[in-house]
Amino acid sequence: MKIIVIGENAKEQALGSLLECRGSNEVLVVPGNPGTVQFEQSVEELPDNYNPEDIFGTLVEFEPDLVILCDEDLIRKGWGDSLSSRGWNVLAPDIKACHMIDDKPLWAKIMQENDIPVADFRMLNTIEEARKFVEEFPCPFVLKEVEGEKRFAIPYNEDEALDLLEEWFGNGHTRVMVSEFKEGRRFNLPVMVYKARVVPLLPYIVMRGIYEHEDDPQAKGMGAVCSARGPISHEHAQEAVERIMVPFFKVIQKRGVDYNGLLTGEFVLTDHGLVCVNMKPGLSETGAVSYLQLLRSDLAKAWFDLQEGKPVNLEWRPKVAVSVVLAGKDYPQTDSHDAPIVMDEDFEGIINYNHAKVGENGRILTDGGRVLILTRVDETLAGACAKVQESADAIHCSDLIHRSDIGQDLD
Repeated sequence: MKIIVIGENAKEQALGSLLECRGSNEVLVVPGNPGTVQFEQSVEELPDNYNPEDIFGTLVEFEPDLVILCDEDLIRKGWGDSLSSRGWNVLAPDIKACHMIDDKPLWAKIMQENDIPVADFRMLNTIEEARKFVEEFPCPFVLKEVEGEKRFAIPYNEDEALDLLEEWFGNGHTRVMVSEFKEGRRFNLPVMVYKARVVPLLPYIVMRGIYEHEDDPQAKGMGAVCSARGPISHEHAQEAVERIMVPFFKVIQKRGVDYNGLLTGEFVLTDHGLVCVNMKPGLSETGAVSYLQLLRSDLAKAWFDLQEGKPVNLEWRPKVAVSVVLAGKDYPQTDSHDAPIVMDEDFEGIINYNHAKVGENGRILTDGGRVLILTRVDETLAGACAKVQESADAIHCSDLIHRSDIGQDLD
């Protein structure tokens, strides 16, 4: 099978590697990154004047059996619709479905109205409403700017909440969604969706925040842990699918919206049951590089089986994968650019390039915030944690940092 993966970060590289290893597939990742050049070797005949930056030209010349659109910006710009209209089989939601998932107040309301477990919420339309809310309800709670910059925050005291809301409303007309902050075990679940059929991949736990032993739900992931027999089980994943995702996709299907593609849900396992707190189109960087290392099945075949109504049974390695992000030392305030990255000759591990580039003489350089993601697999959580730290210690760059505690605080 000939497959084009569209994107340039860590998840596209990890997905390309899976597709090449788990099936008899020819894979190209465009525009790609320093780690995706290797996939060109699996192609029997590259298009003439092949240039990975020319995405559309590559599609026309390569004539893929499947296009997997991972770049969320391109999905939001309607690339999925455009490519599908030209006859390609595209694994990506159309722009209508993407906008549905991007509109958190909308899908949360749909869930609420249909008794689907979701964090309770309300809308604040003026600064006066916001001040009154803060007076009446204790922190923490979750704030999401629906318009404008669409910022996200979790204030932990009244003064912090008021300062944030004054700033957000003070910048012009906006609306703010405020939802309850759920206590419990947080986990992400990627799924493959075709209309109202949902196939779960493997749940994973993200460590968020720059500092050791930090758990900041509003920060991007600096590491992830995934296991087929970990603290989040297949049973929890199946519950999320059956009680939340399938009912939701059935409801929006009745409203004329079919979600076809990959999606990642975020859930909290509370004392009172499972609750959905967020959804996003596509796959996340940090988690994808972990669970894709454990998948034994060909994801492309699974997609075709799902479309055709056939049973989809994904097989997973009974091991633990741990990923660690190497980020710029001043991340998230500023990105890192052009700092050379040197690797020990005896380096072991899986490197996925997230924001890195090739400089002169073939040297790998930093080119963003979260630059590299390293992954190791082992029989145990402790073993995978120790191995991935050894991998991180074997990479040298004066402008990169990483957390050394990823996975250590998990039960």
